[in-house]
Amino acid sequence: MAVLEQIRTKAGWLILIIISIALLSFIIDPTSLKTVSDMFSSENNVGKINGVTISYQDYAHRMEYYNRVDQILYQGQQIEGLAERAKENAWFAFINKNIFEKEYAKIGVDISDVELIDLAKGNNLSPIIMNLFADPATGQPNWENLNFFWANADGNLDRQLLIGYLEDEIIKNRKIEKYSALISKSEYINSLQLKSGVADRSVNFEFNYVVQNYGSERDSSIVVTDSEITQYYNENKNHYEQTESRDVEYVVFSILPSEEDFISAKEKMDLTAANFAVTTDVWQYAMANSDVTPSTKYYKKDELERISPDLAEFAFSATKEDMLPVYLDNYSYKTARISDIQNLPDSVRARHILIRYEQTQESYDAAKYKADSLFNMVKLNPELFPVVAMTNSADAAQTGGDLGWFQDGTMVQPFNDSCFFQPVGKIMQVETQFGFHILQVTERGKETKKVQLATIEREIMPGKVTENSIYTMANDVVISSGKQYDKLIEYLQEKGIELKKENQMQRSATRIATYDDARDLVRWVYNAKVNDVSDVIEIDNRQQLVIAAVVKIKEDGFSPLQDEKAGIEAILRQEKERQAAADKMKQAMNEASTLEELATKLGVEVTPSVEGTNFGSMYIAGLGIEPKLAAALSGSEENRLYGPVIGDMGVYAYTVTAKRVDEGYTDELERDRLVRASASKSFYNMLIKAAKVKDLRPNFF
Repeated sequence: MAVLEQIRTKAGWLILIIISIALLSFIIDPTSLKTVSDMFSSENNVGKINGVTISYQDYAHRMEYYNRVDQILYQGQQIEGLAERAKENAWFAFINKNIFEKEYAKIGVDISDVELIDLAKGNNLSPIIMNLFADPATGQPNWENLNFFWANADGNLDRQLLIGYLEDEIIKNRKIEKYSALISKSEYINSLQLKSGVADRSVNFEFNYVVQNYGSERDSSIVVTDSEITQYYNENKNHYEQTESRDVEYVVFSILPSEEDFISAKEKMDLTAANFAVTTDVWQYAMANSDVTPSTKYYKKDELERISPDLAEFAFSATKEDMLPVYLDNYSYKTARISDIQNLPDSVRARHILIRYEQTQESYDAAKYKADSLFNMVKLNPELFPVVAMTNSADAAQTGGDLGWFQDGTMVQPFNDSCFFQPVGKIMQVETQFGFHILQVTERGKETKKVQLATIEREIMPGKVTENSIYTMANDVVISSGKQYDKLIEYLQEKGIELKKENQMQRSATRIATYDDARDLVRWVYNAKVNDVSDVIEIDNRQQLVIAAVVKIKEDGFSPLQDEKAGIEAILRQEKERQAAADKMKQAMNEASTLEELATKLGVEVTPSVEGTNFGSMYIAGLGIEPKLAAALSGSEENRLYGPVIGDMGVYAYTVTAKRVDEGYTDELERDRLVRASASKSFYNMLIKAAKVKDLRPNFF
């Protein structure tokens, strides 16, 4: 009874929990329960760092933070690569927290508040700050912009977010600098090591040699046993450490326009061209009817010739009423008319006053009011322009707003057009993504004839019938093979379809061969088994269809002996063949007292070295890379026969003819060499490896 009572007492809480879960199952629908369970599922982890699991939710939140930072930094501009940058920044944040910060804590690496202030806005600015606030022309910090940035954060959430980000980056960068310095200073070079290094590299040997080159024929008498292969593998196992990868074979079907698509596109282009030929507003018509937005650029003849000689010939010989006949360029039909002809300079010199604003209506209105006021001031009194720029401009204030000379097309378009299409001296106001500019052109370069073309380009796209036909062709491969690897190979060979290979595909891969947008394929590959065959998968922005098969799976760790057996056998066979060649030379050396006698016995010639060689030489002039021969020379005396030395290209025997000491190679030079060699060691990779970082992000992104 006492035992039963204890069971009832200890099991009470367990029974209560079970009953509670049962009651909840009536209240919460199964979908909600699955959502809750998924949140805690290990399948939703994006990685593991130093034993710490990184959840999808935490990583996505951190990635969102860096995306927001980039939006603020680049003022909403669509810049290629920012999304990938946010992904890597978010991942490094977890690397830093779970690896580097723990290392810093062990040895006391830290940043004081005073040091942070100095790095952020003092006399020793961090590279993080210099990248943002340095004047490109002088390389010096723009103190006005920098001080304004730090002084105007109150009430501005974006500015506060950016300040927090910059402080974190300054701290991370500075700690890495300190840690790197400690690592580099920890390399101790003792006097014996220094003395030995100087001796090895300052004494140069001149020598005569004979070489018995290795034959290309395989020696059938040499046998490599399984036990020898196993022994070599075990003794050199570290050489066979591998990272996770997959070997894949695949076939690609390109979704290209058919002959019918070309005919259809040509008919539509002819109708468009007929109207284009008679329209009076060629630019607006081209804008409305071209698949590719026409360039607003005004071209010189030589600039157009580099793009298309025929287009250049038309632009500089036709009238505005003429139209370039429709022509085919790869997968597009094209035509053009002259939109405008101007005499324009290649470069101008200008100055501006830039008034920036934050991404709020209040800030925008205040900047607009200030820009309007300053514009009216300098328009009435142009001589005040430099003074107003020095006291108000967020850019080039030190030079009174002077931007120097710049080429056509180097500035953002509204700014560029205001500079190149307006006369010298005119005061203008223009808005760009950087803010409000008060602008004046001060000098213009030599003017030349330039032509603006209204171009119409109609891309020839595969129609639905074509797409369905190609998809059916690709799907027939899957169906006919029964998704069996052997039958896939047989079917493709019968049809004469090329099978491609991609070895060592990484989990993080985003492309295969020259094809982009292959994440769906990579995800399938890493969920497949050996000899699995995929369904039809779209890649390369849906322009290619691929069917793939996994032919080899390599996991993190050591490559299995079976996979390395053939390579090890080749290494051991080569070693034995080279040893046999050395034994043959050794036998001949037993019957020769000089290098010349040995050369006669071997039927080769004596060759003098081209220049001196020392112990540190990897490359021997006249021979190539022969480190073993260079090492053997360092312990040799003059006028004695040495050998055999088993080199990379042959077996050598030699006689040292002279030793020359390079007095210019000093202890300091050797110390510098050793320090540089030490500095090349990456502590980052070693820490990452020690932390057993598992990056599973490719499963999700």
